[in-house]
Amino acid sequence: MGPWDIMSQHFVKKGEPPPGLSSFTKIRLGWITPKEARLIIPGETSLVLLSPLSQKGETLVIKIPLKDGRYYLIENRQPIGSDRMLPDSGILILRVNPSADEGYGTVEIVNADPKAAHFSHATFKLGESDRNRYIDKRNDVSIIPLWKEKDELGVLITTPNESEMAIKAASAIQKLIALTAHSDSNEKRKVLEKAVTSFKKFDFTGSYRISQEIVGDE
Repeated sequence: MGPWDIMSQHFVKKGEPPPGLSSFTKIRLGWITPKEARLIIPGETSLVLLSPLSQKGETLVIKIPLKDGRYYLIENRQPIGSDRMLPDSGILILRVNPSADEGYGTVEIVNADPKAAHFSHATFKLGESDRNRYIDKRNDVSIIPLWKEKDELGVLITTPNESEMAIKAASAIQKLIALTAHSDSNEKRKVLEKAVTSFKKFDFTGSYRISQEIVGDE
């Protein structure tokens, strides 16, 4: 896991504080309760708002069980609290194989940018076109980072078939959020609310069309 867990790498930069703990380690230590974890079965479509892992919140991790006892853990890593020395921020995906020996791939980072050295761009981000989704066709899973809502970061778990339109709709909402942040227009805010509501009902095509009322003109 490199600099994403102190048990894997003891520092990000020499002379600076160590990195925090991953959800995998926190679960093993009993620091994440079952109530703070969300279980999603492959093939389902669910939207989850994740609190930063280094803070307390309603949901701290998503678990997706796979075949042969393997599973994914999904966490929101932000440079705050014990995570203040992270090399990056965003949605981090861990692939866990409980049958592997300790130190031989029990937990691996799903690296969003393998070209970047030392897992420095390992997180998935909606605003980065080359890091805005993870697709596992074999297990019928697609993981898409979404926009922020207060301190929480949204994550969409869906199928690969739904992911293309979901990305288009989510990206349009992200643009609309940026536009409303610098505008006093009630019309734009109403369109944003409608687009988000439609997205959360998993009507991705409808959400995209709603956002295009404003984003398409910009």
